[in-house]
Amino acid sequence: MLHVSTKVEQGAVVLELSGRFDFPVMEHFLSTLEHAQATHRPQHVILDLGQVSFIDSMAIGKVVTTRQRLNQASIRFTLAGQRGEVDTTLKDMNFEGIVPTVATVEDALALPSWQHSL
Repeated sequence: MLHVSTKVEQGAVVLELSGRFDFPVMEHFLSTLEHAQATHRPQHVILDLGQVSFIDSMAIGKVVTTRQRLNQASIRFTLAGQRGEVDTTLKDMNFEGIVPTVATVEDALALPSWQHSL
């Protein structure tokens, strides 16, 4: 089960995820993201994975398509806080070459805007 909470920091929407990020929770993740976008109209979305214990290939694919969709809307997208098995999985896939990836939400907030256009 995935729990998603939303907060706004420095004009960015931060989606804090906890639990398993896998196929059964895709609809919940997407509806939360869409609601946050419509409500806050952010220029930056940060996906905080610090409390995610597992990520499957469907979730990884959804993160990539989310990055593409947000990029087309000129909204920056960054992953933050991944650790343990999730960090290992993303590093094995060279994911930071696909989606900007940093250690903390604070690091994501501090990135210059040009680093989000990778």
